[in-house]
Amino acid sequence: MTTYTADAVALLTYLVDALPQRADRIFAEAEAGETVIQAPGTALAEVLYSVSRDKDVRGITLTGTSEEARQALVEHGPLSVAPVGDEELTEYARIVDEFTIHDALIVASHRAQKTDAVITTDGAIHHAGVETVWR
Repeated sequence: MTTYTADAVALLTYLVDALPQRADRIFAEAEAGETVIQAPGTALAEVLYSVSRDKDVRGITLTGTSEEARQALVEHGPLSVAPVGDEELTEYARIVDEFTIHDALIVASHRAQKTDAVITTDGAIHHAGVETVWR
């Protein structure tokens, strides 16, 4: 089964139903149980923080509570929370100088979990040679 790592931007954009076509198709496949989308807990924490602050995403104001967002993503939604264990931290230590803290955690999770691609708008991840999906 195809597996993806999603960053916080992808998750926030999913919550406001504003994903571009290719990313939206992957999320729909995950909702149907045909593929897997995972994110490290740090990315989910970023999303929950943003929701708690009513941040705008793609011109749409996030509404609801952090718990409602968690339920929509994890409990009733397409997301699995990827562990951040020794393998992820070992990879993180190797690449931390190349990325921001957030990007390094996403890439480390992607590599340690051996996912097929990262769902992200982040050009730095793409330009580092990581397979990415968005459009």
